[in-house]
Amino acid sequence: MNKIILILLSLSFITSCGQKKLQEDRHIVIENYVQLKGNQVLSEIDSIEIPYSKQGYTLHLPDSEPIATIIFLSGSALDTTKKIAEFAIIQPSLKKNIAVLFVSTGKEIEFLFTDKEINTIDELIGSALDKNKLSDKPKFLAGMSLGGTMALRYSEYCFLDKSKIGFRPDAIAICDAPLDMERMWHEQQQAIINNVHPNAVGEARWVLHYLKENLGGSPTESMEAYINYSPFVYNDEKRSKIELFKNIPIRMYHEPDIEWWVENRGKDYKTINSIDLAGFYNYLRQAGNLEVELITSYNKRNDYEKGSSPHTWTIVDNEELVNWFLKKI
Repeated sequence: MNKIILILLSLSFITSCGQKKLQEDRHIVIENYVQLKGNQVLSEIDSIEIPYSKQGYTLHLPDSEPIATIIFLSGSALDTTKKIAEFAIIQPSLKKNIAVLFVSTGKEIEFLFTDKEINTIDELIGSALDKNKLSDKPKFLAGMSLGGTMALRYSEYCFLDKSKIGFRPDAIAICDAPLDMERMWHEQQQAIINNVHPNAVGEARWVLHYLKENLGGSPTESMEAYINYSPFVYNDEKRSKIELFKNIPIRMYHEPDIEWWVENRGKDYKTINSIDLAGFYNYLRQAGNLEVELITSYNKRNDYEKGSSPHTWTIVDNEELVNWFLKKI
């Protein structure tokens, strides 16, 4: 049977309704977006800027009453016009009567440097949950790459009682997310020195500028700001954030294919996100969090034999992750 998707776009100057048929089980998709105007400036020095995306959310609802919601955080809109690896979690979730919500701030590159930016996430989530009677159901956060960083940043905001909707995640799952921005600063410096791949060098230039602009300089100049922002900093002797996360179930996925990183990007263990995840896992275990897990895979990603990047959600077993979430209800 064809799946009927009801797409509702309603916010500010974007308003439209339509139907779309897909070859899957029937379920409702609600989309609520506004296209932001202007460009996001990543580096004024190198004249690097990208257009803003759409701000809002896409909500996938099962036919029966949802028992929980999995919430993915992102900068760019993950609507039904996109096809990304994270969408593989939708069908396993719906089969278990779990709703899936994709939330976008409208900035393709989103670090959530400020509480004002995090408040946007809070408002979007609150609106989606409230309008669809999901506010009192269990809620899980998830994110790929910077989306995972965003999930931890938003969780910290909530654990500090800053959420205006009183949001608290019941569990968190992240995949290959950068957590330690001090390490990330040095990673980008090394990428420029190595000069192995133009993509790595180009990314390094704007990341360094972006961190400097938003955190008040380099780690040497503004270490406290790096510690305050980062979900985890290896060199933070006080382990400032560990207390906040020691009582929450967390899963972290990574595939540290060091041969691929060396050959394709000139990176090593010190300059990939795996070291952040392992350090965060280690500190949380030492603090008594027995519900933190580090899932390490080897050549599990799609098309690894063709040289695909290990920085991908395809290393995640979505059905198993959904079952893990269910156990946290």
